[in-house]
Amino acid sequence: YQNGIVGESIVVKTDIAEDEVLSPSYFFRTYEEMPIQEQEALKRCSGKILDIGAGAGVHSLWLQNHGFDVDSLDISPLSCDTMRKRGIKNVILKDVYALKDQKYDTILLLMNGAGVAQTLPGLEILLMHLKTLLNPGGKILADSSDLLYLFTDENGEMWVDIASDAYYGEMEYQLSYKTIKGKPFPWLFVDPESFSDIAKLCGFTVKDKIAGAHFDYMVEIVLE
Repeated sequence: YQNGIVGESIVVKTDIAEDEVLSPSYFFRTYEEMPIQEQEALKRCSGKILDIGAGAGVHSLWLQNHGFDVDSLDISPLSCDTMRKRGIKNVILKDVYALKDQKYDTILLLMNGAGVAQTLPGLEILLMHLKTLLNPGGKILADSSDLLYLFTDENGEMWVDIASDAYYGEMEYQLSYKTIKGKPFPWLFVDPESFSDIAKLCGFTVKDKIAGAHFDYMVEIVLE
């Protein structure tokens, strides 16, 4: 898509829901095409910014074009190459847990960026690590979705296996494009109450939450 070729869609497979089809154009959308919570997150950015899981750079490019100093981090070499081709200046090819000795005023975890935690206990580990990368008064802007609706029938009854040790938002993801299949990987969707509880446990103040259109939300947490 970056090279001007409009190809087939990306298929997202999970172990708890039906397949989802994504157009590659979704990863190159404009500010006007973003959901309201993503737009609001970008408006709230300040100071030096870290964009975690930057992908094709949809958020980083907007921030850079508006004069912000932003580091764009992704674990994918191809994503990093794409960002460089788009003119994004500060691209970092690295796992977020390998990032140290840096300080930021704003950290972005968008496009369900909280999912990089992989599990609910992993979210605490992630937030504790991100604390080490924040300046005093720094903030994290993250979004996710509450998947409880997938386990709710037409009568409003919930069918979550309370005997299971796994949190209902923990899943396995696999992406495919044409005949290319990626390796399955764990991913997390976390409900806003659990996110807030874990953030407070890690020493953050929950400043605001913004609901999206379909069980999704953006949360702003601050390191006081």
